[in-house]
Amino acid sequence: MMRFPIALLAVLGLAAASATFAPAVVAGSGYMLVDQQPGGAPAPEINVDITERTVGGGEWWANPVWIGVGIVALILLIVIVALATRGGGGTTVVKE
Repeated sequence: MMRFPIALLAVLGLAAASATFAPAVVAGSGYMLVDQQPGGAPAPEINVDITERTVGGGEWWANPVWIGVGIVALILLIVIVALATRGGGGTTVVKE
């Protein structure tokens, strides 16, 4: 009877933990720009001109949010199947 709430809390805890630690990993992979021109000469000017305008964010299945939702749903499905196959909840007959 208590297996499902405990499994649900475990899955939600894992989802919250992965969402908490993911930005810290991404934030630690930044780049440091250093002027490496001899004699302190100014860096060359770089022109980045993007004229393509698109509406939308691309394919829905490549979105990291949907990938995360799919992983959590898969874990939850595995937990539900594991709990359902174990049984448990049968009727107990007590003879006098």
